[in-house]
Amino acid sequence: MAMLLAGCGGGGARTLPTVNPTQVQADAAVVSALIEAERTAIAAYRLGMGRLAGAARATAVRFLGHEQEHEGALTRAILSLGGKPPIRRTPAAYSAGFPRLSDAESALRFALDVENTQVSAYVNALGTVAAPGLRATLASILATEAEHMSVILGELHEPQAPQAVVTGSKPT
Repeated sequence: MAMLLAGCGGGGARTLPTVNPTQVQADAAVVSALIEAERTAIAAYRLGMGRLAGAARATAVRFLGHEQEHEGALTRAILSLGGKPPIRRTPAAYSAGFPRLSDAESALRFALDVENTQVSAYVNALGTVAAPGLRATLASILATEAEHMSVILGELHEPQAPQAVVTGSKPT
């Protein structure tokens, strides 16, 4: 059964895609994996903050808040799909595979790796989820994770956009 949405501006109605039960289950599985990625990021920021000071620590605190918000948004999404969020593991279970963070640079480099992993996970997820509203949520979180990477690169005194995303011919 297709959903109809009244168009704005007199364009009439348009049909939105129908998401079947199998697609909903697949979407819930993707969201479950992303919740785990967010929980891992939360554990990483909590661990790394102990090695940071000043502006870098303030940034990590702010990003930790973002990751917690992302987990909340994904939890609401999985519940709306009729699924259940994965059981939360202990902090030690999340950090068991983390590298030893000996100083601020190692903490920042680890945060950068975690954010890069998340960006990849969200890009992959966007190619698989069927629910349009869920795609919008994932795209929004993806943008935030990419922003995090840029800021962390700045904290490391590295180019924040090492390569242009959009290239074109030189003006004549």
